Amino acid sequence: MRKAVVVLALLAAACGKKEEAAGPAEVAKQEAGPNVGVNAAPGIAVSYDYAFRLAAEKVAAMQEQHASACEALGPATCRVAGMTYEVSRQRWVTGTLELRLAPGAARKFGKGAIDAVVQGGGMLASARIESENAGATIAQAAANGASYADDKARIEKQLAQPGLGSTERSQLQAQLAALADAGREVKVAAATEAARLASTPVMLRYESGEVDESLSDGPIVGAVKDGWRNIIWGFTFLLWAAVSVVPWVIGGGALSWGWRWWRRRAPGGEKA
Repeated sequence: MRKAVVVLALLAAACGKKEEAAGPAEVAKQEAGPNVGVNAAPGIAVSYDYAFRLAAEKVAAMQEQHASACEALGPATCRVAGMTYEVSRQRWVTGTLELRLAPGAARKFGKGAIDAVVQGGGMLASARIESENAGATIAQAAANGASYADDKARIEKQLAQPGLGSTERSQLQAQLAALADAGREVKVAAATEAARLASTPVMLRYESGEVDESLSDGPIVGAVKDGWRNIIWGFTFLLWAAVSVVPWVIGGGALSWGWRWWRRRAPGGEKA
């Protein structure tokens, strides 16, 4: 028995030392997530997507803080493209803030947004960075456009020849119309990719929930905290069930008692 007590004491001391080693700075670093960047390269379109978890009452204020930081950079560097904010019936708060930034400022802004959330008591729940070679699409569109121009010149030269039959002329005109449609599609695709290169999308997502500040806990402390969290959730569920069901039980009992009372009072009713 004494050996078991000594072993438990040593384990508790080890867990305490690990918690001391993971100070506020280390916890904040873990809540901020990985510091991974994408090197800017010509023709590469990058998009950023961050999801944050905060207390429900802090979501709107953090959205406003991020939007104000964007506006402070000026419309040439950052602009708000969209925003949502929603409170569900279960008091679950979610929101989004969609931004468009200059390519050179997007990564720095995202890092600052993460730091603001962590300093405000929240945490980074997820992050996604994606890149695509938009320059290759633009180059391919330019090559296709040049090919269409050559085909157009060839067809127009054929149409200018004298003695061309009506059937052949109709076929060439149809080919010319198809080339014109394809050329317009190529221009639209090139313009779309050029816009992606000129403006980097940054999506900020917000959700209310518990901020886990114990990412550095050992297995024993983590198990104790998880168990306590399960107890709280179980008690919450039982309380919700009681509040939802008990009024119906009381109401049903009152109706049953009222019906029986009326039957006894009514002429010829059942005897007590």
